[in-house]
Amino acid sequence: MAEYSVMDRINMIISDPDHATMTLAQIVTEEIREFKASEQYANMIQAEAYYRNRTDVQRKTNDVANRSNTRIEHPILKKLVDQKANYLLGKPFTVDTKNSSYGDALNDVFDQTFRRKIKSLGKGAVKSGIAWLQPYFDDGKLAFMRIPSAELVPIWRDAERTKLDAFIRFYDQVIYIGTRKHTITHAELWWTGGVKYFKTDAFAGTIAGDFIVDTEHGDEANDYTEPHFTVGNKAYNWDTVPIVWLKYNEEELPLCYFIKDLIDDINWQTSVTADVLRDVAKFIYVLKNYGGQDLGEFIKDLKEHMAIKVTTDGGVDKLQADLNIDAVMAFLDKQRRDVYDFAAAVDTKDPDLGNASGTAINFRYMDLSSDCDSLATELKDTFQRLKLFIDVYLQIAGKGDFSKETFDIVFNMDLPVNETDVIQNAVASESLLSKRTILQNHPWVTDADEEMERIDAEKKAAMEEYGEGLFGDALGAGKGQNGQGDPVNGGGADGNE
Repeated sequence: MAEYSVMDRINMIISDPDHATMTLAQIVTEEIREFKASEQYANMIQAEAYYRNRTDVQRKTNDVANRSNTRIEHPILKKLVDQKANYLLGKPFTVDTKNSSYGDALNDVFDQTFRRKIKSLGKGAVKSGIAWLQPYFDDGKLAFMRIPSAELVPIWRDAERTKLDAFIRFYDQVIYIGTRKHTITHAELWWTGGVKYFKTDAFAGTIAGDFIVDTEHGDEANDYTEPHFTVGNKAYNWDTVPIVWLKYNEEELPLCYFIKDLIDDINWQTSVTADVLRDVAKFIYVLKNYGGQDLGEFIKDLKEHMAIKVTTDGGVDKLQADLNIDAVMAFLDKQRRDVYDFAAAVDTKDPDLGNASGTAINFRYMDLSSDCDSLATELKDTFQRLKLFIDVYLQIAGKGDFSKETFDIVFNMDLPVNETDVIQNAVASESLLSKRTILQNHPWVTDADEEMERIDAEKKAAMEEYGEGLFGDALGAGKGQNGQGDPVNGGGADGNE
């Protein structure tokens, strides 16, 4: 029997639907079910829960009556994910291109909204292992939408997962039918030929979770297929699948995957310790040869008379938890250091960090810098995948054909530095590096091109001021004390003595 890839089957169905063994709706249904049953999907859901500070400590139980059952959680993953995103993308990135017109056009696209989306994309990659950004047109202008990682099924072309044939996006929608609330799931199949829409419908006689064609999109004449976008009543399809991605690592594993057990242990040990401290006043009494009738009488005598009856050799002992707080704190401190170590992050509460020298700070940030450098390399590839969509938009918008131009992205990582040392090094490099390179690495400069324009404007203003002063002095020197005639001959305005 012949073997076909997912995209092969999709193409076969599109080209010859009457002889296909499966419908597109069945393929979409199967792909979504398989994705939701995968380990990758489970990792994404788990990482999202841990980022929102809902961890496995919530499963902690205590079957003993009247005993505490504390569940203390620490937003550790959120701090680590945000630290990486802020370190790499907290400061505005710079667009570097030889074509100034292309640079201006790119900066118009890379507005504040786009830059926030890129920061969200970086955070999503660290949190979920892979993050997605979809270009689309909004009132004739190119825009971008972050697709949640757990709502997108990629159909890769190659085993290395570097080229995409198609993708399926699915999401839930709550609707009202009459007075009853229903949840239906929408699905979209995007490929180079357009986009098809599907949905679940409990009233269509299908099995729960199965998709049917959503006939509200497109029409029967075009087999309910819509174009990628429309501009000026003209339909267009991109040459490639309209989606770009950013991977946190080659394996597409989220940060939570590597440190989950450490986070669980910190939460568990903290919660158990809190239980002991809360129950420290709840003693266990050991009775020896008690002279009363029952335990109820013992409690009554203890409360009312502050005394109890015992026989000749009787007595009462008291048991309570013996908790070594110092040992617990030392263990939790070790676990905390391990979290930051294996997460390639920086513990900003380290008491020695504030007094560290510039070299020591660089050493402390080495793991974080290395991890973010890898993410930055992946993000540069993401920008190159975006280039196709941006260049097409610039052509449609009449801003020029820049398809043969190139650009690079310079990330300004937020590393704590000694600004005086950096500035002195920049000054010392003036004879070795271009002014633009120096400005890009200056701690006070966020946009090298804008700063160069300011410098040129100041130079021009200074030259104009200097020129006016120079010519003004020369003109004044050519006049007599009364401002008229030749000071040498003493002639008046009319040439008479």
